[in-house]
Amino acid sequence: MVTMDRNTSPILPLTDGQIERAVKATSFNLYPEEEIKTFKRLYAKRNQFSPDYIELANGSDEWLQKFILTFGQNGVMTLNPDFVMYQVYSQQVAVPFHQIACRADFQFDFDDIERDIQAYRPSLFLISNPHNPTGRLFTESELERLAAAMAAVDGYLVIDEAYGEFAPDYQRPTGAHVIIVRTLSKIYGLAGLRIGIAIAEEATFEQLTRFNHPYPVNSVSLNLANELFSDDDHLNDFIAYQQQSKQRLEAALKTVDKWLTIVPSKSNFIFTYGERAPELAAFLLERGYQARQYDEALLKQAVRYSIIALEDYDGFEQALREWSEQIDS
Repeated sequence: MVTMDRNTSPILPLTDGQIERAVKATSFNLYPEEEIKTFKRLYAKRNQFSPDYIELANGSDEWLQKFILTFGQNGVMTLNPDFVMYQVYSQQVAVPFHQIACRADFQFDFDDIERDIQAYRPSLFLISNPHNPTGRLFTESELERLAAAMAAVDGYLVIDEAYGEFAPDYQRPTGAHVIIVRTLSKIYGLAGLRIGIAIAEEATFEQLTRFNHPYPVNSVSLNLANELFSDDDHLNDFIAYQQQSKQRLEAALKTVDKWLTIVPSKSNFIFTYGERAPELAAFLLERGYQARQYDEALLKQAVRYSIIALEDYDGFEQALREWSEQIDS
C-alpha cells in the first residue's frame, strides 16, 4: 500500500554516513547543552530567524499543548476546518473552544473572524499557514488583520507553519502577542525525531522559556538534525526531490480536475473535494493508493493526497487514467 495520508516525506533525509556520524558524536552521558546551541544556530541561519528567539520542544504538538495550557484559559479559537489537534488539546484541559466555519469553497471570511474575536474575546487563536487541510497560504493582510484583532482583546496569535517551508516566504505579523511554531516533520523529513520550534519576541519568548523544560529535546535527535543542516548540498537535493514529487502530484491530479475541485496548494499535499472525490479515493485504494479521507460532516466530500516517492507515480497515474476512462465510458 502506498500511503498518501500522512503528509510526511516519502524518503529518508539522512545518509547512512550522516546517521553514523551523528550517533558517534553523541555524548550520552551529558545533557545536550552544546547540541541545542548548535541546532539553534544552524536552524536560524537556514531559515533566517534570530537564534536568540528560538526555543525547542518535543515536537510542535508539545508546543501547541503548552500554548493552550498557558495562554488558553479564556478560550481558544481556530478555523473549521484546521489542524484537529487544536481541538483535541483544548478539550483535554477543558478550556472554551470556538471554531469559525469556512464557506462552501473552504475559504474564510475575515470579517466574520474579526467579529467572532470581538464577541468571544479568546485568549488564544491558532491558525495553520499554509492551511491544513486545504494547503492554502493566507495573505499577509489577512494575518495582519487577525493579529490586530487578537491584540485588541489582549490575546495571543499562534501561526502554525508546519508546512511553511513549502510556501514562499512572507512578511509575518510582529509583536509580543504573535508566536510562530514550526517543525522538522515535514519538509525536513524528520517526523520521528520530534523537534518542534517556537519563535517569539522578547517578553513572550522569556515566558516560553520559563515554562519549557531545560533540555526539551534529546542529544541524538539534535545531532541527527544538525547533520542534516550541516550539509546544504545534500539538504537542497532532498528538498528538491519533494518539490519534484509535489509537481508530479499536481500534474497527475490535474488530469481528473473536470470531475472534482482541486485547491491550489502551498504544502506537500493537495486537497480535493466534490461529489466524485470519495469515489476516486475508493477506486485508488483498491489499486494500492491510500488517500486521506475524513469522518467530519464538513469534509465528507473532501480527499487529501500527500506526496509520494517518484517511482510510485507511474502506478498512480495509470490508476487515474483507468478511473477517467471508466467515468467517460
